[in-house]
Amino acid sequence: MLALQARKHDGRTHNLAKNVNNAESDILDFSSNVNPLGTPFNFQASNLELGQIILKSIERFDQYPDNRYLELRKAAAAFAGHNISADNIVPGNGTCELLRLIMETVVSEEDMVIITSPSSGEYRHIAEVFGARIHSFTTDELLHLPKMTLDRAKVIILGNPNNPTGRIIPKDELSDFAHKCAEHDTLLIVDESAIELADPDMSIACMALDSDYLFVIRSVSRITAMPGIRLAYGIASLELANILNAARLSWNIGVTDEAIGLAFLNMEGGPHSEYLTKSRKFIKKERKYIIKRFSGIYGFDPVESSTNYILIDVKDLFLDSVRLTEGLASHGILIRECSDFFNGNKRYVRVSVRLRDDFEKLIHTLDDVFAETSREDAREKLEETIEHGGSSTAGRGTCEYYPCHFSGQDCTFCFCPFYACEDERTGGKWIESSTGGQVWSCEHCTLLHRPKVAKMVLDALMADGDTDDNIRRAWKEIIEPLL
Repeated sequence: MLALQARKHDGRTHNLAKNVNNAESDILDFSSNVNPLGTPFNFQASNLELGQIILKSIERFDQYPDNRYLELRKAAAAFAGHNISADNIVPGNGTCELLRLIMETVVSEEDMVIITSPSSGEYRHIAEVFGARIHSFTTDELLHLPKMTLDRAKVIILGNPNNPTGRIIPKDELSDFAHKCAEHDTLLIVDESAIELADPDMSIACMALDSDYLFVIRSVSRITAMPGIRLAYGIASLELANILNAARLSWNIGVTDEAIGLAFLNMEGGPHSEYLTKSRKFIKKERKYIIKRFSGIYGFDPVESSTNYILIDVKDLFLDSVRLTEGLASHGILIRECSDFFNGNKRYVRVSVRLRDDFEKLIHTLDDVFAETSREDAREKLEETIEHGGSSTAGRGTCEYYPCHFSGQDCTFCFCPFYACEDERTGGKWIESSTGGQVWSCEHCTLLHRPKVAKMVLDALMADGDTDDNIRRAWKEIIEPLL
């Protein structure tokens, strides 16, 4: 039996809505990297009537689809351009099915499969299903692999743009690499699922026509903001496409998905239609704004991207990627936690481009998450302090921030048990946060660091009784008289 685990995916708005007791429509999903302008059927200039398309497809519910999918393949070929024909197209029920199809067809147990790092976990997961030996390289390392490694590799998988970094490999560099792979009889799979939202001119799909060692994957679901419609297609040489079309599951696309895909793929202009052109302009503008906003918030280091999602390094933030993601989720906001992309390292999150108002809600919710997390940490530290009687916390000269208030301070309460007291007589005050909201600052409050005060408060909190009652009593009997 294979030791496999279910993959973690984004876009679970239904589950989150139930957990936070909200309507699903109220959930803000920044985890799914789909087109932020919505579907082409909501785009006025497209003149597409989704209702009519679905009703028309219902007439075929009592029929098996034509497994050849001739119309769909013809439309996908015309959409892709570059003299690609219907015979070069392999229809699929999403990108994962196409990836699994070609791996199943090509890979045997113990074959070497190379993937980029970081990259979609599906690449590794599917390779593991077929017993491959998996090796990972960064994009730069991958593009300069030595001949010996290329000779040994059966398959190389990369995303362009990369998920989760958003980096796109220039066409000339990727073309050179594709030629190298073909020279060494190594199959190169290029996942171009998001390329129409980045720069379709960077595609190397045209090279697949003359190479049996190149397979390019495109997604209809992602670029049309319809992840519930499972539709993708592969582009391959005639020989490879014939093999894959013979090997794929029969009737792998339902009649409604096929009808919706046909309507989109037949839109005038293809990748340069008004719908996709405006989508790219919107993404570029909002991506620039999002990067600038996050760059101005301490602890957030966004990575430059070429597409509709942005990877953010939070290693300098006081909470890791898991706590940040969970904190936002408790407010009905989904972002993508990325530890599965980085071998368990909890320092990255991914945020997709959405409408400006939605993004501002995310930014302003960060203050609430920070405050809630600070209170949780304060409570945890308080319980630690009470349990150990403060014996190891007074005067922590080894702390990197000591003295953060004054020399000789008592550090029993590094996290204040009264936060946020909202009493400006303490020296604390409301300040504007880097997100543009208001946050309570204790920077100029030194009461809890006075040795005598710290001891009295600790004694009060260690008394028998409920901790919350003891906190209220300590404030009233010890702190208030000092104000």
